[in-house]
Amino acid sequence: MKIRHYEPYAPLRARAYPAIGDQLDAIMKFAEHLQRSGQSLPDEVTQWVAQCNHVKQRFPKTATRGVEPPQSV
Repeated sequence: MKIRHYEPYAPLRARAYPAIGDQLDAIMKFAEHLQRSGQSLPDEVTQWVAQCNHVKQRFPKTATRGVEPPQSV
């Protein structure tokens, strides 16, 4: 009888997925695309997109030049 060790799939998937921030950014861009094409979105999604856009306007990419990103622990 052979004993086989299988690594659980969850940690393998977690390491293989893109960073959560990148995933959320892609989802937000998709929601914005749907809005621009006239698709009605749930109020919560519309509010979330508006909040994300507010943050992006408040802290534009040009404002982060020369600033080190926070280190993850």
